Amino acid sequence: MTIHDLPTPVLLIDWPVAQRNIQTAAKLVAGTGAKLRPHFKSHKCLPIAKAQLAAGNCSGMTAATVAEAAALVEGGVADVLIANNVVVPQKVTQLVQLAKRATIRVAVNALANAQLLSAEAQRQGATVGVLVELSVGQLRWGLEPGPAVVTLAQQIAALPGLRFDGLQAYHGSGGHLPDAGARAEYSCTTMHAAVAMRQLIEARGLPCPIVSGTGTSTFAAVLGLAGLTELQIGTYALMDWTFQERTSNLFEIALTVLATVINATPDQFVLDVGMKGVSNRNGPARLPALTGYAVVPGYSEEHTLVRLPGHKVRVGDRLQLQPGHANGTINLYRQVVVHEGGEVRHIWPISATGYALLG
Repeated sequence: MTIHDLPTPVLLIDWPVAQRNIQTAAKLVAGTGAKLRPHFKSHKCLPIAKAQLAAGNCSGMTAATVAEAAALVEGGVADVLIANNVVVPQKVTQLVQLAKRATIRVAVNALANAQLLSAEAQRQGATVGVLVELSVGQLRWGLEPGPAVVTLAQQIAALPGLRFDGLQAYHGSGGHLPDAGARAEYSCTTMHAAVAMRQLIEARGLPCPIVSGTGTSTFAAVLGLAGLTELQIGTYALMDWTFQERTSNLFEIALTVLATVINATPDQFVLDVGMKGVSNRNGPARLPALTGYAVVPGYSEEHTLVRLPGHKVRVGDRLQLQPGHANGTINLYRQVVVHEGGEVRHIWPISATGYALLG
């Protein structure tokens, strides 16, 4: 069966391309002193996570939510960092339950949150690893590097049921800066500050084994920085066209959405996928098989309008779209079709999409 035998719209992964991306990242970090901790949120697919871990030079996986962490642990992943603050009591309970089955770490930036985790860990007889969240430009939370970080690290280390493991300094927002020089400067500034914070904590007698941060479009600027131990890159495995441009084509685009032309006039045509099937957060989708076209951004929930005077496209033709935002696109699907040269090899489930009540 080929991809053109499938109903559309359908999410596709060119597996040989994805494998090359995974191997490229693993080779890049070899011998640098840092390990990869890929973001599961980028693909939410267990077979891909296992391929990333199997490629080597990985310390574990990163999850954005407790639900993602649960999917990873259920799938047999032994080391998961939840790069988020978890304060909802039900989710704290679930997090600690996971910590009885795997090594679970979570980001914290307030003593009250640490105390909540400690109380639940004591109740369940578990140990949770904690990374203090640094403020590195995300404008969401985190402590500014300084004495307050040392104080919180010491307080966490003293709480029963918790283990102070280091510092969280992920800066996804920096990866969206349009200028390459600005991205590199941002990455260097934030990561050097995180490493300096690690040194200050250890000078106070408290081990700080982990400094975890950067992203797909910023990690290259600090590759080999002494004291940086984990690289939280994620989009690299599948890629979208916006991140491909920001990484100077270091990684290839493996993720596409296959769509069918359902209407055509001399100057434009319509595809059977819209905002509910392709995220345009970072820009409209691209059509690599065509040139000179213009995708109308945010046109419709179920349709994409493409303007291209004099086109040769006909109703029933199929085209692959390269999303502008891979992560957001993947979250819109429950399955992904894995192919090699157009031949369908696997249909893999996508885990932890959307939100649901705890089971």
